[in-house]
Amino acid sequence: MVASGSTRTSFRKDFKVDDLKRFVDNDRLANHLGIEVLEHAKGRARARMTIQAHHLNSAGTLHGGAIFTLADAAFAAASNSHGTLAMAINASISYFKAISGGTVIATAEEISFNPKLATYLVHVNDDAGTPVALFQGTVYRKKETLGEMLA
Repeated sequence: MVASGSTRTSFRKDFKVDDLKRFVDNDRLANHLGIEVLEHAKGRARARMTIQAHHLNSAGTLHGGAIFTLADAAFAAASNSHGTLAMAINASISYFKAISGGTVIATAEEISFNPKLATYLVHVNDDAGTPVALFQGTVYRKKETLGEMLA
């Protein structure tokens, strides 16, 4: 849901869905951790990570950095979904529940959008739908397109 008073622009005229897919697929850390971006649309994205032994911290629970990275991958896909390169300028996360197995899903939603800045909330839930964390991020929207960045 977009906050009242904010405006959404349409995709850039030169936007190519393939550019966003290439951008998302090029996230080497997310790939290394086994994060899959399941879907992305204008201002929205969903990503999944199946918890494995290398995702666990010393206490045997899912590492906060792994949760943050999952949320960040969904945030990146959602914030770049307009075709303009968007770079994080602020991000924070609150953790609600420790888990040690199963799957976690991050769902990013655009809250505020303008030509230079955009803000997103990312809900991270376990496979039962229970909240694990809430991530908030703001991006600076550059002039460069995804296609130009990927060239």
